[in-house]
Amino acid sequence: MLDFIIAEIEYEEKAFLAAALYEDMKLSELDIRPREERSLVDEIYVGCLDKVVRNIGGAFVRFRGDEICFLPGWKSGMNAGHLLVQISRDAVDRKNPTARSALSMAGRLAVVKSGRGFAFSGKLSDEEKALLRKWTEGLNYEDRQVLLRTNAAQSTKAEVLEEIGRLCARWDKVMADAEKASPGTCVYRPDPFYIEMLRDLRTTPDRVFTDVPAIAARLAEVPELTGGSRTEEEMLVKNRSLTLAGLYSLPHELDKLMNRVAWLPCGGYLVIERTEAFISIDVNTGKCARGRIPEENYRRINLEAAAEVLRQIRLRNLSGMVLVDFINMENKDHQEELVNVMRKMARREHVPVEIVDLTPLGIMECVRKRGRAPLGEVLKG
Repeated sequence: MLDFIIAEIEYEEKAFLAAALYEDMKLSELDIRPREERSLVDEIYVGCLDKVVRNIGGAFVRFRGDEICFLPGWKSGMNAGHLLVQISRDAVDRKNPTARSALSMAGRLAVVKSGRGFAFSGKLSDEEKALLRKWTEGLNYEDRQVLLRTNAAQSTKAEVLEEIGRLCARWDKVMADAEKASPGTCVYRPDPFYIEMLRDLRTTPDRVFTDVPAIAARLAEVPELTGGSRTEEEMLVKNRSLTLAGLYSLPHELDKLMNRVAWLPCGGYLVIERTEAFISIDVNTGKCARGRIPEENYRRINLEAAAEVLRQIRLRNLSGMVLVDFINMENKDHQEELVNVMRKMARREHVPVEIVDLTPLGIMECVRKRGRAPLGEVLKG
């Protein structure tokens, strides 16, 4: 049973709005934002070049009044006046927001982005790509690129073409608005974060609930994401002795995610430390019974830990370089199995995670794409 909730929650005397996916009542996905604040990620602005920093290959761009964002990859010859930038990361600590000049607008089945022609998600099979290529045969977009997402293969031709048309119409409007807009103007805002999260799920939830009337009304506008023709009244939870967040034990889950220790069902545990350079995760046997064959026991703990490592970095929204110190195994086949299992599970992550390899010291090197601020920073404000 997949439950998706959007709930108001107070944590350490601060108000938040949380969107969470539960698989059989176990927290699987989480996005949480300050109630009165909103992320700038994916918003598109007409920017104005402020300063070029050639030694780090980037530039600072003024947007939204006097605010400054950093645009990496600046090259000589690029437009030195006004330019369109899309925020790719919110400000973290004292660092400015990060932006990109390659623009994109995402839907459930497709993404329209800077470039030209058609592209396909790397997760699609050759057979699925061939079918989608046939569906889109004859379409030509020279001033943008259309990327078809994994979900497109599970949809109908009419659904795919309808979304491509809708996204392209939105793209054209943004480009037209940008030509007339003054510097600092926001010309595109994405859908609310909970709609984006619903859109990115591989499977439509069985049930969608919220305790915010305005959000229930917004969800009723996208029945394709909420399991058909569900009404606003069906999704709105009210008059309960428990809040929706309390009903799903979300405050308790946040307490656990703020702890450096995460327990495994087998009795082992992870120790998660965030440093300036990387994320360190140490796998320990803990209370796990050792059994007669230590190597088999270590293999079992490591495989269980592999799934939990990915779950923890997903829920805590940890990014950058992640080093996982699994329990040492002498058997080379077991080592290869662990790497292959991690790579297979990582392919299912919405935020790209690259599993590099095991080092000679038995430490697994991983890299997770940077994006929103980590959960700890969001909750601490």
